Amino acid sequence: MLVKLVKMTNVMDFLGFESGKSATLDDHRQLHAPSGKFLRHAIFGMNDGLVSTIALLAGLVGAGIGADIIIIAGFAEMLSGAISMSLGTYISTKSQIEFYKREVKKEMDDMERLPAVEKNHVKEIYRRKGFDGVELDKIVDRITSSKKIWLDVLVTEELGLSSSKIENAVTSGIVMFFAFVFGCFIPLSSFMFVPGEFALKTAIVSSLAILFLAGAGKTHFTGKNWIKSGIEMVLIGSLATFVAYYAGQFISHFIGYLV
Repeated sequence: MLVKLVKMTNVMDFLGFESGKSATLDDHRQLHAPSGKFLRHAIFGMNDGLVSTIALLAGLVGAGIGADIIIIAGFAEMLSGAISMSLGTYISTKSQIEFYKREVKKEMDDMERLPAVEKNHVKEIYRRKGFDGVELDKIVDRITSSKKIWLDVLVTEELGLSSSKIENAVTSGIVMFFAFVFGCFIPLSSFMFVPGEFALKTAIVSSLAILFLAGAGKTHFTGKNWIKSGIEMVLIGSLATFVAYYAGQFISHFIGYLV
């Protein structure tokens, strides 16, 4: 029962549970590979770059803009968007790290100033898990005998924070930058290498295909249905392209009417 209820591996090891369960824990860790941390940035960056660019290009085509201007506008979108998204990701991730460190420091200070209160917090945490009496006292005494384990329990169980969810801010920003550039280049390349009359159609087909593969691929980490996830991303891209194209046509005709 205790193995099921105690969430952190170091706490379980510290409390002296059977080492024979280590194989199961190792298998479990494989399901939470570090690469999954940056999946959100990679998927979001590529999806945002691809959808925003195909929508921009479709809008420009709908407005009757020439291919040269479309390519220039596409590269401008790629560069400005990639810089903006990567810097935004860096700042937000760095802020999360700073918040986590501040909360850990506050818990450490409270453990030094108010050890009885913080020990009671641990007791309340495990009481809510269903432990009581002598068993509860033993667990609390064992955990609070190590400041490291004690701090881990307070941070994870009381504050709901985990160091395993903390990402490297620089790496996150870099992943976002290149994912956004990759997403932008997929539709933009059609206007560079495909004849004008087929460029938009090629861009749409290639973009939707990549969106489907991206949606299906992310299910390796999320565990969702790959077909449903792929179709979801295709629908989002299709909606953005459709709206942008006809918005471009409308604005072009409206301005032409006014002029």
